[in-house]
Amino acid sequence: MVQAISRIQETSLFNRLQGKAPEIKKGIENLRNIGLTQKDILLRTLAQYSITGDKQFFEASGKMYDKLMSGVPFSEAVAEVKAFLPNAAAIKETSLGTAVMAEGWAKPIVFPNKGAFKFVGWAENPKELTTNELWASAYGEKPALILGSVGNSNIKPEQVKGGCALTKKELSAQYEGAIQDFYNPIINYLKEQGAKSEDIGFAFAHSDCGVDKAAREITELNKLKGFGTTPTEYTQYLRGTEMPANEEFPNGFILADFPFPTVLTRNISQIEDYAQVYGKMVGKGNPLGVFGGGEHAFSRDAREAIIGQGGAEAIPVDIMRDKFGVVIPAVNEKGIVTNAARDMLERVNGNPYEQYRYAFNNFLPGSKLKEDFAQYDPQAAYATAAYAKLAQAGKIGK
Repeated sequence: MVQAISRIQETSLFNRLQGKAPEIKKGIENLRNIGLTQKDILLRTLAQYSITGDKQFFEASGKMYDKLMSGVPFSEAVAEVKAFLPNAAAIKETSLGTAVMAEGWAKPIVFPNKGAFKFVGWAENPKELTTNELWASAYGEKPALILGSVGNSNIKPEQVKGGCALTKKELSAQYEGAIQDFYNPIINYLKEQGAKSEDIGFAFAHSDCGVDKAAREITELNKLKGFGTTPTEYTQYLRGTEMPANEEFPNGFILADFPFPTVLTRNISQIEDYAQVYGKMVGKGNPLGVFGGGEHAFSRDAREAIIGQGGAEAIPVDIMRDKFGVVIPAVNEKGIVTNAARDMLERVNGNPYEQYRYAFNNFLPGSKLKEDFAQYDPQAAYATAAYAKLAQAGKIGK
């Protein structure tokens, strides 16, 4: 036999591998729960700092992987290594406004200091933040009602069951328009009942696409108090203009169009940190529309952060199916969530909108808009939750 080939019987190793098979399988499934972008950030960061040869860093990395494999939430697991990592993003005040620069970027993003823009800060410890503190830092006080929405950045033809003749651009435009058509009548109804624009806030991320673009359009149209938060990684997808080099920015810069107060998360746990910040920003008892969304946007950690710890009142809205007959399954063939709204609806034992029906019928004042909401359960549920928050604060229903 060729010496480079071995057929030595390794019974103890075989038995150990066989005995650990279920544990390893479960560990791999836990790693799959981490969103793709967060995995990229994790691998990029560890690859960069492992070359330092720091023994303590290697030990901490081992502890982190053990926790990730055992199913510990991502933000808790990466706490093992965060102490060894320098910040990978920073701001600088310039003549044009607040400049943000992150490791790996070719050029910074500059937020002009005009309109309502205010860099509230980096959310270094999201668990310690409160809804009151966030909004007071942005506007001086928390609005009586805070609207929230999570979902897709875009809708792709390949996500649609049975295929689709429309392009991604066309599907995404339908999606964004449908979300605006969902919210605008609700806000108009609340104003009919005496609510003022300054009584209502809307929390959204920076991306100039999908659910966040729709939320921004709604905020601007209705002159609400908008408040933005996003991982630094995703700040690159905001609305902006590429500008040429100058003395302050020798490589050029992106001039941001985002005139709203902003909180950013950074470093290795920035995406899960964002979910926690967003959950706190929407806040306990405020209505959160879940308009689809995939595993990356609504994974185990994000769901717990936004709804569990933040306490938002989640209302699933399978809006593409309801408005256009476009069916996006709850999960794909691998069991990965591709439509969080449908996933929530299929997991609920019964009708999730039923709990709002009595209040909708008996406490919300009648109007033409209310008659319209009655035809669409998700909209009636959301309007009821929003009306209740304003009524509790004494802003309407006096």
